[in-house]
Amino acid sequence: MKFSLNGEWKIYDSEGEYLLQGNVPGVVQQSLFEAGFFPHPYQGTNEIYFRKLENKDWIYEKNFDFQEKIMAEEEIELVFEGIDTLSDVYLNEVFLGSTQNMFMEYRFNIKNVLKLGQNKIRVHIKSPVRIPKILEQNYGKLGGPEESIRGYIRKAQYSYGWDWGIRLPTSGIFKPVYLEKYSHFRLSDCTAYLLSYDRQGALIVVQGFLKGNTQGALNAFSVEVLVNGEKKGEFKPFTKNQETQFSGIITEKEVHLWYPRGLGKPHLYHFAFILKKEGQEIYREEKKIGLRTVKLVREKDSQGESFIFEINGKRVFAKGANWIPAEHILPSLREEDYRKLLRMAYQANINMLRVWGGGIYEHEVFYSTCDELGIMVWQDFMFACLEYPDHLPWFRELCNQEIKSVVRRLRWHPAIVIWCGNNENNWGFEEWGTMNRKVDGINLGNRLYLFDFPAICSQEDPTRPYWPGSPYGEDRANSTHSGDHHAWEVWSKWQNYEYYTQNDGRFISEFGFQAFPHRKTVDFFATRKEQDIFHPVIMAHQKQEEGMERIVRFIVSQFGLIKDFDTILYLSQINQAEAIKSGVEHWRSRKYLTSGTLFWQFNDSWPVISWSAIDYFGRPKALYYYTKRFFAEILPLIKYHKASRRAGIFVVSDYQELLPATLEFSVFTTSGAQVIHREYHITLPRDGVLPVDEFEVSEPQKWIAFLRVNVKDNIYSNYKTFAPYRDMKLEDPGISFVHQNGILQLTSGKNPALGVEIITEDDELLSDNFIFLEPGESKVIPVKSKIHTIKSMYDYLNG
Repeated sequence: MKFSLNGEWKIYDSEGEYLLQGNVPGVVQQSLFEAGFFPHPYQGTNEIYFRKLENKDWIYEKNFDFQEKIMAEEEIELVFEGIDTLSDVYLNEVFLGSTQNMFMEYRFNIKNVLKLGQNKIRVHIKSPVRIPKILEQNYGKLGGPEESIRGYIRKAQYSYGWDWGIRLPTSGIFKPVYLEKYSHFRLSDCTAYLLSYDRQGALIVVQGFLKGNTQGALNAFSVEVLVNGEKKGEFKPFTKNQETQFSGIITEKEVHLWYPRGLGKPHLYHFAFILKKEGQEIYREEKKIGLRTVKLVREKDSQGESFIFEINGKRVFAKGANWIPAEHILPSLREEDYRKLLRMAYQANINMLRVWGGGIYEHEVFYSTCDELGIMVWQDFMFACLEYPDHLPWFRELCNQEIKSVVRRLRWHPAIVIWCGNNENNWGFEEWGTMNRKVDGINLGNRLYLFDFPAICSQEDPTRPYWPGSPYGEDRANSTHSGDHHAWEVWSKWQNYEYYTQNDGRFISEFGFQAFPHRKTVDFFATRKEQDIFHPVIMAHQKQEEGMERIVRFIVSQFGLIKDFDTILYLSQINQAEAIKSGVEHWRSRKYLTSGTLFWQFNDSWPVISWSAIDYFGRPKALYYYTKRFFAEILPLIKYHKASRRAGIFVVSDYQELLPATLEFSVFTTSGAQVIHREYHITLPRDGVLPVDEFEVSEPQKWIAFLRVNVKDNIYSNYKTFAPYRDMKLEDPGISFVHQNGILQLTSGKNPALGVEIITEDDELLSDNFIFLEPGESKVIPVKSKIHTIKSMYDYLNG
């Protein structure tokens, strides 16, 4: 039985400057803004005002009435699902204990402290900056980018600022808090996983832990397991490694396996774990669990070593993106916000999201929704771009407690297909030059990634692989011959995006290109007078060093010198989408020499100019709509060799069967003249790539090629240009449209139309946008709301 302590709490700082009522779950910064003490941190340059809060301690207090009698055999605990971060907890002025880790649940047995009637709880939350600074002074500065003190505190690392993130190190009780009363024991971290399966059936392991009063005989207790309401077994608890637990094997004659998107249905079973005493139920856990196997295939081949995910014995090409926290003020995120973003990922044909290691272990609804949608999750542990002081026994123990609790808490989710030790730290050790400190010959952090974490994962979860870091390879950390690879020569090292075609990495787990967010999102944080690309307000929402200079440089290289703000906003999005498209097409054409491509990044944590496909308010950029096309199950594409002016036509198929198809290939000049038209009757390979034909590009500055594949009466289209747009001199496509009865029909005139943007008055999420049309082609799109504007690339370049 749970008694919620959420709701209104008294909040004040230890210096007596602020006193207010705020909500739990919540954080101080959120409560101060809502109470009117501070302006919105995401608007203008308001971020700077919140800096004064960083060195403060905060006290949360709540009085509550408790009238439930506690029996001798009962236990009652005060439960904090998440405190941010360092705190001391008191009940009725009795010190219960301290919290040291934002990522862990804390429980305090209060049976001898709780009173019938009025009680007072007090949580003293310490500064997330002052305390780590003291630790840094004592133990030394840690090497790496961003704020170095963050390595001494187990708090979301991005909260100290990132190259896409506001600096807002929050303090508060950011997850639910409650009292939990139970008899004798409660169940914890129950799971089920597939041990083996064949035509005769499946063996399924079930296991979990019993927490509470471990005194007395265990033979009076048992754990019954139901699957979809049917009893499958009952198991006696036992003690091992000083923990009370249960474990057993159940059988199923027919098993529906969980598959990721595109490979099969993500089937889930309803498991109920019921704790009984002398046959009477006293506690239960219920979960929807998918049964599947995961293997990371690493085999030597002609280009090094493969890195292929295999689910239930079937290879899968990972098509996806990196996921960062969708908010800096975490308690303001709703479950529906998660569902909306994940549905958008599903609709964009994404089958994998990488939970990046500088953020948080996500909300339960994130993983459950991924389970339901069949979106695989690459799960980093929360260590990113820094040396971590694992030579200190207390820190190493704290990290290992965290990983053990996280793996136990999340292991039942079938969507999670890999645990990963860190983000970019091993790459930093080898190549960055700022992370060279070693103790006893070991880089700071490698005790965790190479020794402790793999042992914990092997012990707690044998169902999925562990990988030391991202990137991590055999010959070097950021190898292109083995392991996973972060491709940042484009953008970060100023290379044009054609450079992607020179990268033959085996699994591309990061690559990205920046763009402005939606126009209405810019309007949220900057007035129209402030909307100049180098205005201080705009620059306050561009966190990468020389990020704006890169946007300008890449626009100039593709489109020429542009000064109009609206045009820069639009072209930055087109340029981003074209860049990621070029990389994805190259890597998908190498299937399975390259076996995955996860672009950076899917979402935003606040209104910002960043690498995201969807901005903070859930408004899609051009990249989002391009993602739907370049991650579709069928991808026709053209690979162009500039030096020889030769181009090849290919079709990538993710289907697990041979498929007859027709391919139509046309080339038009920018002035609408058709110079090539060919049709092919082809058979697409099973989960592979088909080379179709070659052709010579005689006029790259004038030609635009279009591909259209018909498979099972579904049309998959693509286009290719052969020169920068600044050299092509696009002509007016003469777009016309009819909008009635919720249907928009677009038709191009005598010239090709590229980057056609449909802007509606209420930001409707469209099935397609930023589209391309051959001369005379029509496209029908459902649009419920009123059309505000329809423009193509020509309009922006010649407006």
